[in-house]
Amino acid sequence: MTATVHFKGVRIEKSEFYNGKQFTVVSSPAPDAFSHPSRYRFSSDQPLGQIGQLVDVDCTMKGLVREKSFQDRQTGQMKKFDECDVYFDVFGIRPHQTRQPGDKV
Repeated sequence: MTATVHFKGVRIEKSEFYNGKQFTVVSSPAPDAFSHPSRYRFSSDQPLGQIGQLVDVDCTMKGLVREKSFQDRQTGQMKKFDECDVYFDVFGIRPHQTRQPGDKV
């Protein structure tokens, strides 16, 4: 099963065409002045817009979790952690509309 996700007001950082798919990296605003913005990669059939453009994106989300092993440098013990991959496939895109003072909701 896949989930539907809506991204509002993300900025296009880079885009490239590879193996018949468009891959676009976007960033979302940072939650505060001391945090970094989140970044996501979308796949689509066509470009989502120009670099620097703010867009609203509808997509499906799929993911998987893989268990990875590593050796603890301090103890020498073998330990495990979960590595997560999330994939976003775009089915809708539109320019982001910034709300102006006095606009009705």
